[in-house]
Amino acid sequence: MKRKKLIGLVVSLTVVVFLIGVALKDEVFKEELKPSMIELANGSKKIVYDTKLMNFDKTLTTFGKYKGKVLIVNFWASWCGPCQDEVPDLKAFYNQKGDNVELLAINATANDSYNNVLKFLENYKLNFPIFLDGDGTLQKSFEVINYPTTFIFDAEGALKYTIKGQTNQQELKKIISEI
Repeated sequence: MKRKKLIGLVVSLTVVVFLIGVALKDEVFKEELKPSMIELANGSKKIVYDTKLMNFDKTLTTFGKYKGKVLIVNFWASWCGPCQDEVPDLKAFYNQKGDNVELLAINATANDSYNNVLKFLENYKLNFPIFLDGDGTLQKSFEVINYPTTFIFDAEGALKYTIKGQTNQQELKKIISEI
């Protein structure tokens, strides 16, 4: 009988230590989230050009590849209805944009799947750059809480507009003309 109690106590203690370890692991081994935007002294925000981006083909690049252009950064998910509704407008905008503008679509892959993204791309025949956010780091860094969310930066990297929710070709054209 004492042996059963001792085994039960050891098992319980092991479970408690394991749970404490799980709870503390995030704090002890937490990698600091590197910001994709920084806030300047005047309160404005600017993109961090050395932020890593994973292309759809799983190669890496950075926002720096697009430095000097107006950047439209759109966060989306394949299961998101408003994202699906805005895709034709994004595609039309991309096909008519100037050389000084780039549209980057970042899939919330942490809340989606590579296969769903692939089906989405094939279904809509997208031709603009698609990036994957497999661990949600970019989404967290940009403080995205709903889809779609679009950030528009001027050619110097300053954040000019944030659109929470669906956008369209006319709105994007108007914003770009004001930058």
